[in-house]
Amino acid sequence: MRMRTVARRFRRLAAAAAAFVVAGALALPATAAHAAPGGYTPSSREWWMSNWSVPQKVWPVTEGAGVTVAVLDGGVQASIPDLRGVVESGADMLGDPGNGEQDYVPDGGHGTAVATLIAGQGIGVGPVGIAPRAKILPVHVIVPSTDMTPVANGIRYAVDHGAQIINMSLGATVPTATTCDPAEQQAVAYALAHNVVVVAASGDVNKSGTSPEEPGTCAGVLTVGGVEPNGSLWQYSTQGPQVSVAAPSDHMFTVNSNGRQYTVGSSGTSLSAPLVSGAAALIRSEYPSMPWYTVVQRLIDTAIPQGSVPNNQFGYGILDVSRAVNASAYPVTASAPNPVYARYQAWLKTPAGQQFAAQNGISTGPSTGTGAQAGPSAMAKPSSGGSGTLTFVLIAVLVVVVLVVVIGGGLAFFLISRNRTRRGPRHPGGPGGGYGPPSGYGPPPGQYPQQGQYPPPGQYPPYQPAQQYPPPRQ
Repeated sequence: MRMRTVARRFRRLAAAAAAFVVAGALALPATAAHAAPGGYTPSSREWWMSNWSVPQKVWPVTEGAGVTVAVLDGGVQASIPDLRGVVESGADMLGDPGNGEQDYVPDGGHGTAVATLIAGQGIGVGPVGIAPRAKILPVHVIVPSTDMTPVANGIRYAVDHGAQIINMSLGATVPTATTCDPAEQQAVAYALAHNVVVVAASGDVNKSGTSPEEPGTCAGVLTVGGVEPNGSLWQYSTQGPQVSVAAPSDHMFTVNSNGRQYTVGSSGTSLSAPLVSGAAALIRSEYPSMPWYTVVQRLIDTAIPQGSVPNNQFGYGILDVSRAVNASAYPVTASAPNPVYARYQAWLKTPAGQQFAAQNGISTGPSTGTGAQAGPSAMAKPSSGGSGTLTFVLIAVLVVVVLVVVIGGGLAFFLISRNRTRRGPRHPGGPGGGYGPPSGYGPPPGQYPQQGQYPPPGQYPPYQPAQQYPPPRQ
């Protein structure tokens, strides 16, 4: 059933941020040993796992370990079996109890389903998340008003408390595809300046109107549309130039805040965004030195094109996780499109952007190509594997060379690095703003459609690799 009930009770909201640069040596990832695979087994109802060959092609490479994804939503029910041990203590921007670890969205919960799609454990009745070894930082931000302050504050909180990705499956209707609340835009820029990937749902109002939704309209946000199992556009997915990539959003298998199943009829771009956020977590786990703008660029440019690109329906195409996480097999050139970063660079040249840049030591000089060479180095977090770690490694290597030459040999060092105008009502994502069925929980598990009823994997056109990219960690 479609996600409408909550919208009748909550007002709309939406999310994000972005930027790109650094090619060649500066994008070299740190090296570290792989942990043993977790042995996760997706449900047959998780058709996207089969389409992307996740158990075979993704999890042997990375399962998202060491990465925290902030879920800005109606709270996350941390107590359900599928999320035990996954959810960190977060915060409530509305002053409610629970530190974000309680789902306040009625009729089953919203943030809980979003969190399980990212990092569900498959322990209870729910799905296995796309990045099952990632952690969730819950931040409760949704309120029935047009005040964007809780969202802006939630973004900053997430950044200050270790999030490397921020997921916002929420939205507020705005007049244009570039309209963004000033405080919210500043918060997104703050996240980007701290090397955090920001992801937002495009919205679910295509059948009832064409209005775009923030925060998906904020500069620097990776905005996600929705598709059906066969790759066609989900009919409610909000369209526009703000959409950069699309991901599964219909016939979704989810779990509610009581740990009980919904039918595979759950739908909405609220469910598309966390799959992209989870994919970002997988990339950041495998390539911890990769900056946010390059992570975003990989997600966009390894997507499967649908028609001429870009377009207002799919952006640059449908997310393909197995390609996104494997930079060696599917490299992306430094000159490949990065519309998210380009929009962020354009905002930095506005008066508001220039003021922010001046306050935070960010260059707003001319960029080269779609990727630009100016990045958030001043505030990037070395702990997330930014260019600072690589610079240290390169300097250390030079020192070793000098010592070997001067002393005559016999010295070896082994360096391992780890590292607006008028706004509409706010609500969690989903057509009409709701999530899940208006009442009840659908048929028992045995009555769900089986995987065989969905289109088989491997339907997408082949991807042609570009230049070679530094290999993943060994």
